[in-house]
Amino acid sequence: MVARDRISRSRLTAAEIPGRCFFALLTALYLFCGASPNALAQQTSAHVPDSKAETLQVERLNAALQQYRGIAESGGWPSVPTGPTIGPGSLDPRIATLVSRLRATGDLPDNERMFDEYDDDLQAAVRRFQARHGLEPDALVGRATLRALNATVNQRISQLCTNLERAREIFDEQRTEFILVNIPAFNATLSLNGKPVWTTNVIIGEKDAKTPLFESHINSVVVNPTWSVPRSIASEELLPKIQNDIGFLAHGGYDVFDATGLPVDPLTVDWPSLDMHNFPFRLVQRAGPQNELGRIKFLFPNQYGVCMHDTPSQYLFAYSSRAFSHGCIRMENPVDFAAQLLAEDNWSKEQLDAQLASGETKSISLAEPVPIVITYLTASVDESGTVFFYRDIYGRDTRRATCGP
Repeated sequence: MVARDRISRSRLTAAEIPGRCFFALLTALYLFCGASPNALAQQTSAHVPDSKAETLQVERLNAALQQYRGIAESGGWPSVPTGPTIGPGSLDPRIATLVSRLRATGDLPDNERMFDEYDDDLQAAVRRFQARHGLEPDALVGRATLRALNATVNQRISQLCTNLERAREIFDEQRTEFILVNIPAFNATLSLNGKPVWTTNVIIGEKDAKTPLFESHINSVVVNPTWSVPRSIASEELLPKIQNDIGFLAHGGYDVFDATGLPVDPLTVDWPSLDMHNFPFRLVQRAGPQNELGRIKFLFPNQYGVCMHDTPSQYLFAYSSRAFSHGCIRMENPVDFAAQLLAEDNWSKEQLDAQLASGETKSISLAEPVPIVITYLTASVDESGTVFFYRDIYGRDTRRATCGP
């Protein structure tokens, strides 16, 4: 069990992350901090579902469902016509329709004010809408934002029904301490005593290498890990690079082994003769700054060979959509997470930092494994009632759900 009094929320600022990473922070902390929609323009907070108990998230989704059914009974919302991107100061004829659309879902106050141009207030409303839909809150009404705006109310109702069913399976009153990875939201959240106490952005599997959905227990932390390259990656992705430049192996810190585990001198291998069907070697990347697993990884038993780990490609967290991996989960702040897991095992942050600095690989078994749930929620609701929708990146929302009256 993770000691609650040793857990602290990750506190990051825009100054710590260059360029577009500010958005990654914004979307990672919005709902977690419990901000209201009107505070979005001033706060760097983001959406993390509250997992206190089944009743909380399920009741919130039920309330959202009734809200959207009410919108449907009132005629839904208008579709905003396609056209050039609407940007600050635009005098676009679609602005009146955009205003009606935003008012229908409460992103813009429903008052009598008329809008002749795309001014600051309307931009703030669009940013709120974008943040609620997992989009970059840049206030530019382009193709992605139009696509979200023009999803019909019945589509959103179906989405809420689907995720209401999922929430009933996930959020159990008996499950109060666990790490929840939500694939469509690209985040991971640690909950203790039913309360989210820490969150980080994650990178998940691309469409052709989807991160699987399952539950397990994190039982060990590996500091300065080596990487045993899966054969498919070695033969299909790395082999062409080796054939192009034998120095790729030395530069990347790779060692070559034969089928029996004996080391092989790369200069003695006829690399041009090999292909994806004929690759009798195993590649292992040494620990170090170039290692694809980064500085730390978290292991949990599963049939998929999936783990959670650091990454040297931190720039990828600048993107709002982060399906870039081969199926494993890459964390933006894995050292912070490790420090919290290891605190119960009497590891101080200073000891962890020293182990990292040593460069030596060390596997640490947790005295009490931590449950991990990898799930797929494309809709959830925060404690203020703000509804968040995420893109169905894996196409798992195709089955029409029925969730009653």
